[in-house]
Amino acid sequence: MKKKLVATILAAVMMISVTACGTEESGKATSGTGTTGTEASSAQIADSVDAGDGFYVNEADGGKTTDPFSIWVGWTSECPDDTRVQQVMREELGMDYRCEFMQSDDVLTTVNLKLSSGANLPDIMIFPYNPEVMSALVGSGRVMKLNDIFQSEKLANIAAIDQRIKDFIRDENGDMWYIPGWYAMEYDEPWGGWTLDAWWVRKDLMEVTGVTEEDLTTIEGMEEALRKFSQCKDENGKPVVPLSFIQGSGQERIILSTFGLDTKAGVSRMPAVMKKGDEFVFLYDNPAYKEAYKWMNRMYNEGLIDLEVTTIQAERFKEKLKGGQVAVMLTDAFSGELFNDGYEEDSVTFEFQPYACPKVEDVERGYTSYVDPNPRYMVFINNDTQKLNPALNFLNWVNEAEPIRQQEVNEGPKGILWDFTDGERWSFDKEYVIERNSGDQARVDACTPQLYQFAAYSNKWYPWFEQDLKDVTKGQELIQENCKYIGNELQNHRSIQDIDKVKLNSESIVSENLESLNAVVKEYTAKMIMAKSDQEFENAYSTFLDQLDMRADWKAMKEEWLAAYQEQFGE
Repeated sequence: MKKKLVATILAAVMMISVTACGTEESGKATSGTGTTGTEASSAQIADSVDAGDGFYVNEADGGKTTDPFSIWVGWTSECPDDTRVQQVMREELGMDYRCEFMQSDDVLTTVNLKLSSGANLPDIMIFPYNPEVMSALVGSGRVMKLNDIFQSEKLANIAAIDQRIKDFIRDENGDMWYIPGWYAMEYDEPWGGWTLDAWWVRKDLMEVTGVTEEDLTTIEGMEEALRKFSQCKDENGKPVVPLSFIQGSGQERIILSTFGLDTKAGVSRMPAVMKKGDEFVFLYDNPAYKEAYKWMNRMYNEGLIDLEVTTIQAERFKEKLKGGQVAVMLTDAFSGELFNDGYEEDSVTFEFQPYACPKVEDVERGYTSYVDPNPRYMVFINNDTQKLNPALNFLNWVNEAEPIRQQEVNEGPKGILWDFTDGERWSFDKEYVIERNSGDQARVDACTPQLYQFAAYSNKWYPWFEQDLKDVTKGQELIQENCKYIGNELQNHRSIQDIDKVKLNSESIVSENLESLNAVVKEYTAKMIMAKSDQEFENAYSTFLDQLDMRADWKAMKEEWLAAYQEQFGE
């Protein structure tokens, strides 16, 4: 009878349009969010039929928006209880939170221990996306089901989240248990991340040899450029290596993408799969894979690829780059430490310029990576919280689709600890920047708990690429400029597709054979690169395909993946 009564009250409440409280405290906390009102969890609404005197539920049940609330943060940190940013958030927006950080990097074990001990939980909890953590929290019955929250007019920013993000969040019953964190505002064109995948060419050698940017737009032009670079000398009078990379480390991916191949493994860790018409084409079976290595073999035999490419170690590779011994390198600037902060302003590595994949005749574009626009973090709400109003007020604010919001979550609202300088550029306050960029982790931690993960990100304005560069090193400046250029202009990434999302467990055939598969690939791609004749190359490629089946059960891996795709995404 009691359950029926609660259900009746709930149904009545959901038909009532509830308006936000017009108190000074609530107005201050929601400034600029443009929110109006509706419902919370079933139990709380049933107990608080009239939420008119609270932001989301009755203040007697959910508190004031300015009340302090707690956040359990799913990573380790030594931040003090009350950082400078938290003080600003409290003073300027009326949002008063304290953070409890993990004491261990083993998030799942930490969560399970806390749940099994029966300890009190903070009001809200943020964790990196992990289905096992979600299962533990939902299974414990200690987190709130959020279906109503995603439909609430009062929480307009949360309700406005892209429907595809909401669909990603739903469990097998269609329920939503967490609010997303760190997801793309532009689902179909997400920000590309810290990608530095490109053909990196030294512009000083281009000037010496007369190679133009136009020359680098075709594979034939790139080949001719490599030949010209082979005539150059380094500062010690030794011939410059035209093209270098570390074979077997994945750096060949930029060449593979030049020949039309996607190279990023899927969620299942199965090597990249592409769809041609109605057929699935697996990476190592793709004719373009063979053509890419045939090109590398031809360049190697012509002396245009580093003769050490199949044996070179990371440190030796970096030494060659820093010593000016290489004209073109692959694939990302991080692996070669091109823009190390310790390098002098005249470092030869600062001469490397990123270029798009040169055009190969009859080849469609391939990508070295994909970007998952879905949430990378999960925000749960304690089922027993007495601070629902301040918690939801905060979560609604962080989810406003404003590109600068992630910066505001991290460093406080614009105009206090940071502000715009010229155009869209920004810089820290003069006093704050001394501590924020001190390099002393304890001093940095006293500035901010760095909670940008609560917000979404945008390709229209990304704070780490929009910082005023007057106070950064030359290396930092080049990293930022090139990341932005490659992400926005060269775009060697695409948005994630169903073909990338196939899931397989740790006991799958794919998982069991990955180590053997990678060993075969590294061994035989080296043999293909170094083959001394066309026939030797053909023999190496043929043996490679045989070894994939013999040593890595490649056929069974493909069959398992196809079955999983059909089960998970088939019509």
